[in-house]
Amino acid sequence: MESGAQLDSSSPLDERGCLMPTLHAFDTLTQPADWRHSPIIVLFGDESFLKQRALAKLTEDYENSIGFPASVFDGNQVEWRDVSDEVATVSLFGGDDPRVAIVDEADRLVTQYRDRIEAYVEQKTSHGCLVLVVDKWQPNTRLYKQVDRVGLQIECRAPLESRKGSKAIDEPRVLKWIMMWGEQHHRCKLSKEAAEELLGLVGPKLGLLDQDLAKLALFVEPGDIVDVDKVQKIVGGWRQQTVWEILDAGMDGDVAGAISQLDHLLQAGEAAPAIFAQVSWSLRRFAQVTDTYLRQIRSRQKVNLSAIFKSCGFRDWPSGSLQKNEQRLIRLGRERAAQLHRWLLETDLALKGSHSSPDRARFALEFLFMRMKRETKSEVNSRRS
Repeated sequence: MESGAQLDSSSPLDERGCLMPTLHAFDTLTQPADWRHSPIIVLFGDESFLKQRALAKLTEDYENSIGFPASVFDGNQVEWRDVSDEVATVSLFGGDDPRVAIVDEADRLVTQYRDRIEAYVEQKTSHGCLVLVVDKWQPNTRLYKQVDRVGLQIECRAPLESRKGSKAIDEPRVLKWIMMWGEQHHRCKLSKEAAEELLGLVGPKLGLLDQDLAKLALFVEPGDIVDVDKVQKIVGGWRQQTVWEILDAGMDGDVAGAISQLDHLLQAGEAAPAIFAQVSWSLRRFAQVTDTYLRQIRSRQKVNLSAIFKSCGFRDWPSGSLQKNEQRLIRLGRERAAQLHRWLLETDLALKGSHSSPDRARFALEFLFMRMKRETKSEVNSRRS
């Protein structure tokens, strides 16, 4: 919130009467946000599953309160005048209750009519509530700061660690959500170890996690607790085994093996972004190990590589896997391991941009595996010359 921001009657309040900060979708799924006190609500982030769920909660609460559905607009087609007319209109049947106008895929609308949306938020006199569903929502913009002051912002992506500037996933919170969501929405109870295994297999892709929880629920009896073995058998399957083989081959520098397994998955109909999501989840953990290792070296601490691996979420299961992963990281080398974060970011951007088509997406993944290959002495000498 900006310094000097004033609390007014349109500011969203929590149960204690305090101004609410940006909420995470996890919070709104357990306790829906109070849309009545906000002239504008923004759902932002790259996790479409969370946006759909949070929006469903909001519209359900609205319909139960007012008795008729909210107005929904396509952000790629609608003009601002249509949206502003809707939120300014007093309902013929809803009494003094506000009208809610939802603009889905609203990035274009925000870009094209930013000044008018800023004016709408600044006035705070509208009878209705405007809901924008966007992918990008930059905190350094005037509109973001306006909404932060008088509206409500709901973050719809995997939660990050609370320390400032961290881009690491808050695994304990995701694990807690997996167990809660499985039990409450799929009647599927998971042990903590099973939830950890599921997160390791799928990665922090909440929509995929929801699908796999639904799958697990079909194979367990009511009241049974899902264990690690069930997760491996039901969720893993040959596709996940192949992803592991791709990762192992890539870390071992076996580019041909990694590309061969990648082709196997693509031929079976798997999408390159989905494969990358699982591969990158594991590679980010190797990158985290490298960052921790280098930080301890710089601070002249005594380094225990096995302890670092365990602190970054690696487990020695099956027995001996921890040592194999240590050897793979050593084989990759400090110089290349330190670049894993950058390589993953560049691959992600390529898959969302220049290599977004299925025919080109495979090249982005193949290039990632090529980068992980350890150079021979002759290759190093050739490059230097």
